[in-house]
Amino acid sequence: MKDITGQKLERVRGYMEANGYTGMILMRKDNFAWLTTGGNSCVIGPASEGMGALVILPDKAYMVAQMMDGQRIMDEDMGGLEAEYVPLRWYEEPVAARALSLAGKRPVSDVSGLGDCRLADIYELHNPFFKEELARMDALGAIADAVLTSVALRLEPGMTDYEAEAMMLEGFARKGVHCDVALVGADDRVFKYRHPTPCGRRIERYALLTPALNWHGLHCNIARSVYFGDSLPEDIARAYDAVCTVAANNLSLLRTGVTYAEILAQHKQLLAEKGFAEEWRGHYPGGRTGYYLCQSDLSMQPGKAIRDTDAFEWFITVSGAKTAELVVKDGERVYLASDTGLWPSRAFAARDGRAFRIPQVMLRKN
Repeated sequence: MKDITGQKLERVRGYMEANGYTGMILMRKDNFAWLTTGGNSCVIGPASEGMGALVILPDKAYMVAQMMDGQRIMDEDMGGLEAEYVPLRWYEEPVAARALSLAGKRPVSDVSGLGDCRLADIYELHNPFFKEELARMDALGAIADAVLTSVALRLEPGMTDYEAEAMMLEGFARKGVHCDVALVGADDRVFKYRHPTPCGRRIERYALLTPALNWHGLHCNIARSVYFGDSLPEDIARAYDAVCTVAANNLSLLRTGVTYAEILAQHKQLLAEKGFAEEWRGHYPGGRTGYYLCQSDLSMQPGKAIRDTDAFEWFITVSGAKTAELVVKDGERVYLASDTGLWPSRAFAARDGRAFRIPQVMLRKN
């Protein structure tokens, strides 16, 4: 990992030099995970900021943390990043204040209030991914496929969405994977809500499972559906055909230089052709993933384009159906890292004539 860390430090220091910054402060846990290639500075799960602050200078680095957290981070989560440990006791100054004092006269950071906040710029430094990171994404995709397949095969009508959530959380926890989000929709709630949080509803026929997974700092946001019956009702089949058609076309567009705006434009057109013209308004279309959960706003930035090596989560959703998979682009190769063949899938044609296999609604006979 030291070689990877060294190259990431070169990116950081090159950015600092080009923009006249004396130091970079990384407080967010996603950026900590990126620079340490999987390190965990997190204690409070929902928080965006971790418990340790990295301060990168032109010639050295610091890791600032309270003593209750710092030694664990230094021992287990630095990933080859050599940094001087700056321990603080809880009654002394805040971690952020000490980090700011170390970062020089013109610091840049990933949070507001600590010099220039340039989170978008710092996220750009995450790419391209290294082969070790791509291998981890493949492994995470395989875990997602295996756990959700296991959960789907154990679901039964009459179970509550809480029980389905518990099965997901347990299955992923046993693999060391955290769920940043765990959505479960049952029956009409799949049609009514884009984000159906569990509420105690019993599953009758239709269930949507949507976890957002975090493993060694990398993310996989995935959506899979189960239906109890011999065939899908027309409304679900029609909705699922639409989202899968868009998903396949998105895959065909993942060529270096294609803009996110172009992908969104075809997303809208295809939904209109399928009879869902206004449904794109109801949810983010998705975008890049990696150490951040998802950059979902890139389609609103006309110049943002697909790069040679990247990872994506496309949240294709209409009322009654959703598909999302971990997509990896490695040069010219584009594939679903979260589809390893365990879940039923079928091919959908993109506008350019190519076909891509997309996981389908799993039918479970009563």
